[in-house]
Amino acid sequence: MNNKTAKVCLTAHNIYEKLNIHAKAVITAATLFMTVLFVSLCFNNNVHTDEAFSMQLIQNDYAGVISGTMGSQHPPLYYLIAKTAALLFPTETYKLQVQKFVTIVPVTLTLLLGSFWVQKKTNKLLSSLLFGAALSFLICTMEYAVQVRMYSWGLFFVTMCGLEAYDAYISGKLRHWFWFGLFGVAAAYTHNYAFVSAVIICGLLFLMIVFYKREHIRPWLITVILMFAAYLPWFFVLISQFLGTATSDYWIPEITGETILGYFTWAFGLDTAYSTVMILLLFILGGVVGLIDLCRRKDELGVFSILCWLVPTLTASAGVIVSLLTSPIYYNRYVYPAMGLLCIFFALSWSRVEDWYQLVLLLFCCVIGVERYKEAIDLEYLSTNTDITMAYLEENLTEDDIVVYNWSVYRLIYEYYVDGDQLVYIEDVDWDSLSGDIYFFYTYNCEQISQSTLDTYGLIMEDMGEMGVEQNVFVMYHVYKAE
Repeated sequence: MNNKTAKVCLTAHNIYEKLNIHAKAVITAATLFMTVLFVSLCFNNNVHTDEAFSMQLIQNDYAGVISGTMGSQHPPLYYLIAKTAALLFPTETYKLQVQKFVTIVPVTLTLLLGSFWVQKKTNKLLSSLLFGAALSFLICTMEYAVQVRMYSWGLFFVTMCGLEAYDAYISGKLRHWFWFGLFGVAAAYTHNYAFVSAVIICGLLFLMIVFYKREHIRPWLITVILMFAAYLPWFFVLISQFLGTATSDYWIPEITGETILGYFTWAFGLDTAYSTVMILLLFILGGVVGLIDLCRRKDELGVFSILCWLVPTLTASAGVIVSLLTSPIYYNRYVYPAMGLLCIFFALSWSRVEDWYQLVLLLFCCVIGVERYKEAIDLEYLSTNTDITMAYLEENLTEDDIVVYNWSVYRLIYEYYVDGDQLVYIEDVDWDSLSGDIYFFYTYNCEQISQSTLDTYGLIMEDMGEMGVEQNVFVMYHVYKAE
């Protein structure tokens, strides 16, 4: 190594050491940067079916929100949080943006608190940044950070439940048992598979206590009993929901080998060729590195990293097994709340290697992040015709007009954009009492307004071009009486 190269390396090392001294400030800055990226994805008016359900449900009072969730397949905590945000920020123009901000908050908290936790345990700034990069870029957080659903809150609660479980195991302090229990209950009340993850965390913690720290059995038992007591009011609802889903023709497709392979594409995939394989290999290699170092050092943090990997693995496996034994009740995104612990596993495993290797890996994650952000921009702003459709309706739709649609399952989404009183399914149109024009959302391969109907009532149907909302592309027809 010549003198010039040596000076460059020394300078880089000095910069890194100074950054490491101010690790909290660096982590905070990185988290704020990611939050800005997430916020930049919020300024659109696109919702899919589940988001439309969320927006519709929180229009009820708190009692209506809870009763509404009892009839769906998810617990009520997220909806209660969303309802509270709607009351605190009662804006009609930006009501969707308010709810998107609500889903960003837990992702920001997970990034911040998780990164601080990793930095504290490893004393390595790069390891904490790897956690943040993995959570932000390597998995599908860009999509779920702004999705008006419960997944980001489930991510926060499950991740913190796992981290507090480790701290309770190591220190035995009351405050860690308290937070472990609280986050576990919150996870259970947020999503049914977050409940499964919380149960798995409790089980893995119990095994560690039985084998290594039996003096913690009593606080573990007390905490778990209190957790179950807190969840008991909803436990019976969960059983009822499960029995109803397992015995009905639910919407989730049959689980096959191809479906299972698709779980990895959903979690890690990009439009870039072989991206799923590359990212998956990083997690696998990280696991190998962690296992080798664990065999050499046999430290508790190394064991914890493997347990973090087990939580999403066992959560998904439980869903698949139950689906195969009964009927399909597991879908790919249901494991997302446990993916924060997968990223903790990733960061802790790679913390065992030299800093230079971690730096290269961090730069690779950032490259992946650029592509991930571009795809998120496309998904949120460029993938639908919603803006064109709404601009057309705002200019032309009057109070006397009606909007007719021919795909019944999309009514929930249409109700988000159009007053329900003006929205009519094609088979329910009262042709004799039309007082205004019709704007017809013609979804391909569904029922069309027949020419005989047009002739009978003296109507003209004019093709206004291809439009759509969400991922549903339709032809907009303007139907009006002939002069």
